[in-house]
Amino acid sequence: MTTDAPAESVLEALDRLALPEPMRATIRAWLSDPAYADTRAELERTVARAIGGSGADPAGSKGQADALAELEDAFVGPLPIGTGGRRGPCGAGPNRVNAAVMRETARGLAVAMRESDETPKVAVVYDTRSSSRTFALVVAAALTAEQIAVTLIDGPRPTPQLSFLVRRLGCGAGIVISASHNPPTDNGIKIYGPDGAQVIGDLDRRLMDGIVAAGNNPGSLPEIDIKAVTAGVVPAAVERINPDAQPDRADDPYHEYVLAQGVTPGALDGDAAVRVAFTPLHGVGHSSVIPVLRARGLAPILVEAQLPDDGVFETVKSANPESIAAFAVGLEVARAQRADLLLATDPDADRLGAMVRQADGEYGFIDGNRLGVLMLDHVLRELSALGSEELRGGWVLTTLVSSPLIAKLARAREVEVVDDLLVGFKNHAGMQADSERRGEPRTLVFACEESHGYLRGNEIRDKDGAIAALLLCECAAACKREGTDLFGRLEQLWAIHGYHREQTGNLYAEGSSGRRAISAVMDRLRSDPPSSFGGLAVQATLDRLKPTPTGWPTRDLPGDVLVYELAGDGRGCRLVFRPSGTEPKIKAYALAHGRAGIDEPGAAAREREQVDALVAQVLADAERFATEVMAPLIESA
Repeated sequence: MTTDAPAESVLEALDRLALPEPMRATIRAWLSDPAYADTRAELERTVARAIGGSGADPAGSKGQADALAELEDAFVGPLPIGTGGRRGPCGAGPNRVNAAVMRETARGLAVAMRESDETPKVAVVYDTRSSSRTFALVVAAALTAEQIAVTLIDGPRPTPQLSFLVRRLGCGAGIVISASHNPPTDNGIKIYGPDGAQVIGDLDRRLMDGIVAAGNNPGSLPEIDIKAVTAGVVPAAVERINPDAQPDRADDPYHEYVLAQGVTPGALDGDAAVRVAFTPLHGVGHSSVIPVLRARGLAPILVEAQLPDDGVFETVKSANPESIAAFAVGLEVARAQRADLLLATDPDADRLGAMVRQADGEYGFIDGNRLGVLMLDHVLRELSALGSEELRGGWVLTTLVSSPLIAKLARAREVEVVDDLLVGFKNHAGMQADSERRGEPRTLVFACEESHGYLRGNEIRDKDGAIAALLLCECAAACKREGTDLFGRLEQLWAIHGYHREQTGNLYAEGSSGRRAISAVMDRLRSDPPSSFGGLAVQATLDRLKPTPTGWPTRDLPGDVLVYELAGDGRGCRLVFRPSGTEPKIKAYALAHGRAGIDEPGAAAREREQVDALVAQVLADAERFATEVMAPLIESA
């Protein structure tokens, strides 16, 4: 770690860089202030490359232009709070993840908690990335210096377990150190409120104000022993729980709650037992999914090659269960063991993906929307068969980019459904909090979003891969008893409600020029949108930046989201544009449906082909429009 001041020539040379003076001033502070000492050596090398100095290593240099672009992006402003908290590449700068950003976030949280009069106690959990435990200790030390009690679960554990523990321990807030399925170079911090949900509303604004204030005044940051913390020393004031040695305090209550969200009575063993292979994709999912499935009588087969590897993610290009490529290693195990199901959770175990062995022995991937459809249908079937009062006093929550079939299934069972939430499970949780504030608490029958996030029950306020794994295994077992499989169940539902197909397009645009390009797409869509996509006419447009009052504060939250309802030839499609809150990209969602009541095999097959082609054409038109707007801005950067 470099602690001495950099050479004077490096500081002076900053004036020659083609950067705004406020940005150069911030870089000077990061080069000289002790608060940023842990990243100073890295920053010196980047500045040297940007000015063409001798500090650049010719073998590893990105070049002057790339180094300048790196500085511009790293120092453009504070790392924002998006749908997953704060996350991004590790490195020097306020727009990077580092110890200083962690301390600023801790300071901002402390200020926000005091202003909101929250209980001065925070639970902290971290994932398997190489820097996660260090950042967890930095946050814990910073919070204790702010006179806030900290309970640290000192062993990698799932994000939803943190949500559960915040409520169980009576904390005023919770923190998870994780970047979910982002690349190994990234990390992040997720911040939870006293209800166990990611912060929104007033607490969110106070938090960001506190973070910005801390970033502008590094002298306000609490004093901590950075050297000791980065060496792995847990501050004495922190309550440390080793989950492996103290499962009764960390794991057991959470696992018992997850098990209670199942809806099939009895064990899942016997003739209808499904053979399940499971991979945590180098994350923490084995700590939750494996014990839960075993408790229900299953014998899950663990893909041991994808156990934690210190954040390297060696066997996958992306540890994302939304991606078929992430299943490659697990498929080898599943095939060898003739597993009925191959399940995968992302590194912080809040998302679930699945592949299913079909009649021909090959494995088929089921996307996030269809997994949600299967789980919800299973829950509704089982609760209806049991005559559960939960259906009359509960609701189903989903987003405006999730399959419309979710809402159709709920309404067919006369269950209340909200299907126009913004992306992010903090909005599902916000609706639960709104219902409690109104004195009209509802049981969460099921909640989902298209990006493989699922939840059931009221005591966890974030998506949970273990709950999803349990429900999907129950569903697969029910199908097996009936002589079908998960794909067969989908065909049954399509025959009743119409074939549904959803697909998402992602257009990446890195750096500050990329952010400008993404903003330009949204501006053009608002000022001069196309009148049709994929041959379907635009019938209605919804701009979520404009007020849409429903009387529910969370449901009425504004968002940079544009929704187009398309129709023609007896079919419909919803097209949604939104910038990602966690990655440098704009997303386009096409959600189409065909005609209901088609069950003759040949006609059903033709209907699917036509709807699939419609989705592809709508998405192609959307991506073409966005690319034409973005290209000049990116090329000129």
